Amino acid sequence: MGEERAIVSPISGTTRDAIDTIIERGEQTYRLIDTAGIRKKKNVEYGPEFFSINRAFKAIQRTDVVLLVIDALDGVTEQDQKLAGRIIEEGRACIIVVNKWDAVEKDSYTIYDYEKNLQERLHFTEWAETIFVSAMTGQRVEKILEVVNRAAESHKRRVSTSVINEVLEEALKWHSPQVSRGGRQGKIYYGTQVKSQPPTIALFVNEAKRFNDNYRRYIERQFRKQLGFIGTPIRLLWRSKKVREMEGVNANRATRV
Repeated sequence: MGEERAIVSPISGTTRDAIDTIIERGEQTYRLIDTAGIRKKKNVEYGPEFFSINRAFKAIQRTDVVLLVIDALDGVTEQDQKLAGRIIEEGRACIIVVNKWDAVEKDSYTIYDYEKNLQERLHFTEWAETIFVSAMTGQRVEKILEVVNRAAESHKRRVSTSVINEVLEEALKWHSPQVSRGGRQGKIYYGTQVKSQPPTIALFVNEAKRFNDNYRRYIERQFRKQLGFIGTPIRLLWRSKKVREMEGVNANRATRV
């Protein structure tokens, strides 16, 4: 902000409410929602802090992009992992902000080792960009909004059905779905984006159960690689042909009645 806008304290639990602030950078306007810090559940007593944490969770629902702030000295905690899971559940774009980077003793390998640890502890948010900052010195703080813009663009992006199916065609050429012992194989007929924020793609297949978790992750990686979805979760809906046919039968029956 460049000026003092809120009373803060190093004492945990001082902040109670999520505070909204409007700022402008160029032609872009941002609403910053500063939430209360969230401590481990066992350290939180029922009372003001309990309700402030609930308000922080609700603030996630109001955002396009969530900045998950990690204390560089503490590293990724169990609570940070839970918060990351909550962000994914809500379908929000996310940026990992490692704060207090100025307080870390460094050599030429420090940042690479730290990034490796982040990937291991937050492997389910491997799509999120990471930025190392210092709120104390202002190091790289101004660059956060640049990263926010990229994540927000990906979060809102819509891709044409033709492009999605080009990616699928290429992915299937390199790696076909596995064949079961009975000789049955999963088949992907086509895909189409049905929603944005987050990008949601419906894949119409013969039987969804034919595609194991590894293959589903492979298809998701291909979409990320080819379409450049950075900083946002993407959701794939595997729609079985048999289920769709049954829905059609039920619809016909309802019409006759």
